[in-house]
Amino acid sequence: MNSDNILRSEPRRHPIGRGWAWVRTGFDIFNKGMGVSVAMIVLWFLVGLVLEQLPAGGFISQLLYMVWGAGWVAVAARGYGGNALQFSDFFSGFRHRLTPLMLGGLMVLCLFTLILLICFGLLHLWDLTGLLSQDPETLTVTPEQAQRFLLCLLLGLALLVPVLMAITFAPALIFFHGIGIWQAARLSFKGCLSNMWPFLWWGLLGAVLILFGALLFLVGLLVVLPAINYSIYAAYRDIYLEEQECTDAPPPVKAFGFEA
Repeated sequence: MNSDNILRSEPRRHPIGRGWAWVRTGFDIFNKGMGVSVAMIVLWFLVGLVLEQLPAGGFISQLLYMVWGAGWVAVAARGYGGNALQFSDFFSGFRHRLTPLMLGGLMVLCLFTLILLICFGLLHLWDLTGLLSQDPETLTVTPEQAQRFLLCLLLGLALLVPVLMAITFAPALIFFHGIGIWQAARLSFKGCLSNMWPFLWWGLLGAVLILFGALLFLVGLLVVLPAINYSIYAAYRDIYLEEQECTDAPPPVKAFGFEA
């Protein structure tokens, strides 16, 4: 799908408060089709559960990571334009640019595996791998071992953050603009780095909303998770599209909440 919107040569920087605008826009898009959004998130979870029962289900799920991501932004694009959401758009990644999106999922799997291998290698080097198989109730750890476990955990998180930055916008960039996987990952990383503070605010708001959604007997997640996914599309428009194409960003929102 070739987008009519022009991709900026460099990602645009935004102030920290823009993170709230992205979240708010995500909920506004959710309001364009609440039933459709809930149906999509339920289907997403059910497909994941079914795949986990298959011998290679985890591998297949990872391959589909960016395919589903493209579906979420395709749905969001329709809602952003003021139209009602359509369930069929959720499968846009399967109909268009499926191969590069699946290769992107494979890239993500390789990067995650590399991080795990590095962390496991450190645990093996420090003779800590045996502790992983011990019963937690009888496990005894010395202060030195605890420090090394913590160091390994912090290293894993430090390596994970740039990977997440590289894949946040990659599905949208591949799907809408047809750019290569590595170029999409590079642009995604650069866009997140240029907007570190608004993304920090966006992440904190998202974490709080997900926590509240989980506390509401998980029912709230049926609202929060689609809205968070839609907010990624709002951020993509703000950061990567030419300013004259984004004069309507974010779209007008009435009051924060859900329309009946």
